Amino acid sequence: MEQIGFVRRLNGDDMELEVRRVSACGGNCSSCSSCDTAPHIITVPNRLNAKVGDFVEIKGHTKNILKFTALVYMVPLFFLILGISIGNMIFKSRGYSNYEVLSFLTGVLGLIVSLFLIKLVDNRLKDKKDSTLSITRIL
Repeated sequence: MEQIGFVRRLNGDDMELEVRRVSACGGNCSSCSSCDTAPHIITVPNRLNAKVGDFVEIKGHTKNILKFTALVYMVPLFFLILGISIGNMIFKSRGYSNYEVLSFLTGVLGLIVSLFLIKLVDNRLKDKKDSTLSITRIL
């Protein structure tokens, strides 16, 4: 994945980029009402010494993007299903008449726990400075 970003601000060794979204409908935003092309603001390491006002090429590392996507989507799903399954076994074996609702609530609790775990992982990765995006060149 390659895109172009505009350097808005420099923060020490990092830079703040404005990246325009690419529309799924081909850029003719009047043809669909669901198109949101508002720019994203991202922070990446300034390894090429870009200056404010420069346009830069941004490259996404597919392996890292897929890894983080799996983390964000699959871990909560796994915890939801695990919570429902465990709740179902516990509440059904104890003879609760509304074990389905209680199982679902246990699954939601598992989902909430997974979101806190993902936040912890996100904070650790942020401190690691291992970015999924890198600047390849100044345009």
